[in-house]
Amino acid sequence: MKKIIVILAAFVLTLFVVSCGGDSGSSDTNPTDEPTNQADDPTDPTDEPTNPTDPTDEPTDEPTNPTDPTDDPTDEPTDDPTDPTAETCTEGETRLGETVCGSTSHGKLYQVCKDGDWEDTEKCTCDPGEYPEVCGYYGQKMWFTSTSKVATIDLAEGWTRTYFHIVQEQEQDKIHIKATYCNIKIDNSMSALLQVIMPQSFADALGTADKESVITKNLDGTFGFDQDVFWEIRGIDPNCYGDNPAGYVLPTNSADPCVQDWDNDGMPGLTVNAKGSIGGNSMMNMIEKSSSRIYDGNISEDGQKINALVSWTDEQKILYAENNALKGGSDNQIKNESSKFDGPANFIEQVKIEDGSDCAFIVNNAGTIFSPDPVNLK
Repeated sequence: MKKIIVILAAFVLTLFVVSCGGDSGSSDTNPTDEPTNQADDPTDPTDEPTNPTDPTDEPTDEPTNPTDPTDDPTDEPTDDPTDPTAETCTEGETRLGETVCGSTSHGKLYQVCKDGDWEDTEKCTCDPGEYPEVCGYYGQKMWFTSTSKVATIDLAEGWTRTYFHIVQEQEQDKIHIKATYCNIKIDNSMSALLQVIMPQSFADALGTADKESVITKNLDGTFGFDQDVFWEIRGIDPNCYGDNPAGYVLPTNSADPCVQDWDNDGMPGLTVNAKGSIGGNSMMNMIEKSSSRIYDGNISEDGQKINALVSWTDEQKILYAENNALKGGSDNQIKNESSKFDGPANFIEQVKIEDGSDCAFIVNNAGTIFSPDPVNLK
């Protein structure tokens, strides 16, 4: 069980490494409608004035009745500043506007609410300048290779495959990233003994992470992609570690006030499942601390693909386990070379996809979006 925990931790860590003519009444009396009985000669006794009480002598073009239901007050202009239904905004609020911007005209300017009106700012969502354009939507596959040990049992080599939905904004060489966890899959060379199953609720609970990356210029004219160390503390109240996640020590008691039920299943931390001759069909609840760094990346000239290496660390604490063999957790360590395949053992592959695509699109089309997996995982 401990071995499976280890594998799980490695997989989870991999996951970490890795997203605004009114119709008014008219008074158009026809000037050609002269009274028909007007006297031509005031001395002519036959030319008597029209009987003022004769209902047939009333003018036919009367002003519209102000109470006429056909005069719909909703046809009035809606941009009247006194109209309570007119669009309003809160001072300082921001939103994405419609003004095109950027060196490739693929960006939009953000707007800010000022004195009750929306005004364009200078912040553009996509301004690559002299760098490759990497704005918009991408799918990302992150792959981790580890050695894991559970309950003194060496589970040999393990692999974690995580799919992300990436939305990127760009300011020259700076990339602002929203990375949403879509799906996590784990396997190992001893899966018959122990295999950790990551339920979809686990990935959903991780949500979207904000990251920052940098494009570098290489001496050979190509462009690199790097991301500084990114820490993730899972199943823990962020207020407990603040701006020092690296120095935070994971609690071991599920009753600790910092522990939270991230997947909302009534159990502390995050729930994962295990199977195999050691794992049986059981579940366990864990919290986790991990870090990842992306380096030695390469961006294609057209910005459609990004590949890079990843280094990571992982630590986990098991708060509850149905199987006693899994209560000690696992020891997961990065493995920089794989015994099962040639090539990098820890990496990301990021591919441009159509704007507006979602996680379901990435997961359902992973076989055609990304390169084949290094090992045949389930």
